[in-house]
Amino acid sequence: MSKPKRAPLRPRRDALEGLGDRIGQSLKKGMSKLEELIADSRKSGDENAACDARLLDYVKVLIDGKNIGSVAPSSKYLVERMAKAADLESARVVVEYGPATGVITRRLLHKMRPDARLIAVEYNETFLAELTARVKDPRFTAVHGDVREIDRVLAPLGVTRADRVVSGVPFALFSGHERRAILTKTSTLLVPGGRFVAFGYTTHLIPMLKDHFSSFDIQFEVRNLPPSFVFTARK
Repeated sequence: MSKPKRAPLRPRRDALEGLGDRIGQSLKKGMSKLEELIADSRKSGDENAACDARLLDYVKVLIDGKNIGSVAPSSKYLVERMAKAADLESARVVVEYGPATGVITRRLLHKMRPDARLIAVEYNETFLAELTARVKDPRFTAVHGDVREIDRVLAPLGVTRADRVVSGVPFALFSGHERRAILTKTSTLLVPGGRFVAFGYTTHLIPMLKDHFSSFDIQFEVRNLPPSFVFTARK
């Protein structure tokens, strides 16, 4: 007697791929109402209105900025999972895509060798300034740049090869062509046996990782907002 066929997994995968988009849409739906409430508070002379307005501006940056990977800082559980996946004990050159304010950056530095080097590439200038002010380590360099042009960004620093690339950029917001281009350049940047570690809220990267790396695995961290996939690819 033949075994019953398993139901196709595609519907579940489609649901996961749309998770990040649905979260963003839900947040945006509440923005107009929040703006109305702040406007009413200002009219009534509410002394907290200015503070609420600043908070609203910050939320807008998180939602609308394509260079922002998350609506909340990465949890300690996600950060630890990323650092462990990177396996930094033997790494001498580490490149971080999209460090934001340095939540993952600081953990990477804690795990790295005393003679290692970390180059963090951040597109958002506000985050870059905050990152530079917060992270003080002689092994650390923060630069302004677009990861889609990572080869050009690293060239002035004399960095042509890296042992590890750790990413917090929102790949789901890039076009398919841009994702492929970033992964191609990342694979070229990595030394043989190097690792690319990234987190995200969708499964968009899976087919492309197969094309650019010799092997990869996927973990899922539920103790994060939103819950996140962690992809570890080996060259």
